[in-house]
Amino acid sequence: MSQFQPDHSGPVPIYEQIKAWMQEQILSGAWPERYKLLAEADLSVEMNVSRGTLRKAIAELTKEGMLVRSHGRGTFVASGALEQPLAERLVTFSEDLISRGIPFETEVLEQGVLTASGRIARRLNVAPGRELFFLKRVRLVEDAPVIVLHNYVLYDACPGIEQLDFTHVRLFEALETHFGLQIDSGHRTFQAQAADADTAAALTLVEGDPIMHIEQQTYLNDSRLIEFSDLWLRGDQFKLSARVQRTGFGKTSLAVSLLENNQYQ
Repeated sequence: MSQFQPDHSGPVPIYEQIKAWMQEQILSGAWPERYKLLAEADLSVEMNVSRGTLRKAIAELTKEGMLVRSHGRGTFVASGALEQPLAERLVTFSEDLISRGIPFETEVLEQGVLTASGRIARRLNVAPGRELFFLKRVRLVEDAPVIVLHNYVLYDACPGIEQLDFTHVRLFEALETHFGLQIDSGHRTFQAQAADADTAAALTLVEGDPIMHIEQQTYLNDSRLIEFSDLWLRGDQFKLSARVQRTGFGKTSLAVSLLENNQYQ
């Protein structure tokens, strides 16, 4: 790997020289995907530049998507974003990763039985007090958290589910295999958000960083609503895709609606 040599006598600002040099390291493969840069203090000394100048170059490359800054972990070369189909078929994120041969791990942060209330009861169309199975997990790819999942399932459809080890068992797999439920369809809504403190901590981000929030309602083959979930995806690790077809004037395959101010209250 070539060493950076700042040119203090030329017309190009030092931060732009640093940026161009870092781009060269990334594009040449000298810094591969997910390569971790030295800490800013150490890297500025090694490159013989001020820390503020280095930070400006890193900030621009982060904004352009070539670098990723992870709170508490450091700065990394960005990896190719994981692509998730937007509105084609009901495939869980874990099933999608498995189908593409991407290894992942699951951390279970909380699981147990609770009672429905407020927004969750409304999303599941049940009366407050109904028993639900709650599952809170984080999916990690190459040790980096990429998705936080909160799942709420009608408990009377799967009694005893809280005894399963969801570090190794997937939720839909459990519902279909262990409890004989036939999952048929789902409805997803997507919204860009700023990460709150808890979600940012789980995804090793800084509070306020951009994330994608997904709400999902899952239905059985008899049209019963069985599950509701909240999912939060790192904006720098996922991109959403959709296959669309023009079928005639006024007809679309993707519905877009304005969010009302009270939707999430």
